[in-house]
Amino acid sequence: MLSFPTDSVSGWSLQGSSPVRVYYVRRCHMPRLTEGFRSFVDGLRLKLLLDYWHAIREHAWELLWGAGPLGIAFVFYTVYRAPSLRFLGWVIAWSVFVAGYYAWRAYHLRLIPKLELGSFRTIYTPTNAPNLQRKFVQLLVKCATESPLDNCRGQLLRILKWSNGEWRPTHVDESLDLLWSNIDMPSIALEPGDDRQLDIFFVDSGTRNISPFAERMSMRLLLVSAPSDIFRFDVRVAAKDCPPKYVSVKVTFGQNWDDLALE
Repeated sequence: MLSFPTDSVSGWSLQGSSPVRVYYVRRCHMPRLTEGFRSFVDGLRLKLLLDYWHAIREHAWELLWGAGPLGIAFVFYTVYRAPSLRFLGWVIAWSVFVAGYYAWRAYHLRLIPKLELGSFRTIYTPTNAPNLQRKFVQLLVKCATESPLDNCRGQLLRILKWSNGEWRPTHVDESLDLLWSNIDMPSIALEPGDDRQLDIFFVDSGTRNISPFAERMSMRLLLVSAPSDIFRFDVRVAAKDCPPKYVSVKVTFGQNWDDLALE
């Protein structure tokens, strides 16, 4: 039985009165030896090699003669016994290996996706309607690494109301995709040093409605506040390859529409 590569194609050819299946094998592109050698040489830059050597030397020296467990054990061993060449070879090889790990780890940690949540704040926003204002509650979100955070999203998980000495569920009992301030989008790429505000909800001067600033929301999820009402907003923020962060804010509503006390 003949076997063909998985990237082969086939067709039918007519030879005489009988059709014959004909296989055509595609030519696979294989990198040439010169291309691989050129790529290898391009990576061997003298400055990078010197930086790598200095980092390895500093970490290896700290491991052997520092105050760590390996350094203390090595010092005590060399004081009471003369190490053999074989033993020294194993120690040096192990020290270089561990030093390489620590040199790599310092740069790797800077690029691990990580979120950082700041504080909540309130901000007034004008509208197109005359004599109508809105007051937003926002959450500050930061990129705590040197690598951008892709698909950064925030969800309002639920709204609870303080009643009779306990938190009780409200109509807002399903997660809502919140929008980011100024761009009104549910997902962004969060850059290092470019902190963003996530809109949680807003109230307006015309009503006492509590309106989550979400991409889509059912009408049944609208809440109305009364003076002295206390609500808790549970928020989740996450990004690609990044563990989510959870935070809650307690809001006490006052007599006026814009009297909001955050805790």
